[in-house]
Amino acid sequence: MLLAKDVAPIEPDFINVLEHAPGTKAEKQAYFQSRGIKVPRTNYDLMWGVLTERLHHSGAAQSVFECLQANMPDRLRELLRIATRGRAVELRVNEPAIVEDFFFQNGNLRRVGELFLEHRSAHPGRPPRPAVAAAPVQTTKRYEIAISFAGENRQFVGQVAVELDRKRVKVFYDEFERVRLLGKDLVAYFAEVYGKQARFCAMFISEHYVRKAWTQLERQHAQSRALAEKEEYILPLRLDDSEVPGLPATIGYIDIRGMTPKTVAEILFRKIRS
Repeated sequence: MLLAKDVAPIEPDFINVLEHAPGTKAEKQAYFQSRGIKVPRTNYDLMWGVLTERLHHSGAAQSVFECLQANMPDRLRELLRIATRGRAVELRVNEPAIVEDFFFQNGNLRRVGELFLEHRSAHPGRPPRPAVAAAPVQTTKRYEIAISFAGENRQFVGQVAVELDRKRVKVFYDEFERVRLLGKDLVAYFAEVYGKQARFCAMFISEHYVRKAWTQLERQHAQSRALAEKEEYILPLRLDDSEVPGLPATIGYIDIRGMTPKTVAEILFRKIRS
């Protein structure tokens, strides 16, 4: 159990964790409000101040940790797993800020990191997911959604894929399939995935997407599938105003410019599970 005497001396560290945990201010505000705690969105100092006012330091620290656990970055999870064995971790040159909040440069845990492991030990398991997220739609397809994108957009799209995976969506994203793809004829395999093995295809449209050979292959198989089955399959997501050859202008799309990967993943999730 977290104690106020342990939390108060490192209060700024908890504010940093609150700030650097994944998600926007609005998303964190919504998280606390879902627990009946109305916090401001102006800055993280005030957000923490309201938490301590309502829950005192112990409860505020626990709430911040639970907020982080609800969307734990994979890198931090990996390092904390090592730290639980009592070993110093090896940090990279450019770690995410949330990692630096938990670890000194020498790889040892900061006090806030030690308290987090104590909290997790006292509350084992990950926070429960919404019931809808734990119940994939019954389908004969291997994947609920296949993601088609250009490599230049990987940083953004990869985060969308990770968010979908966290929601337990069966998603085809090449980085998740490295072992399965090893040694395969990729032309034939991608034809199978985008033409037969997914319930939906999320098409991230950009100037790079339109001119790449691999995305053209994926797009052609996706379009053939959509034409043959005459039902919703391609879900166009626009990163710019580029036109996709052969994609009917009447297909509904969403302009995702300015959206976060988490927001895009939530839109796809709702579509898939609707």
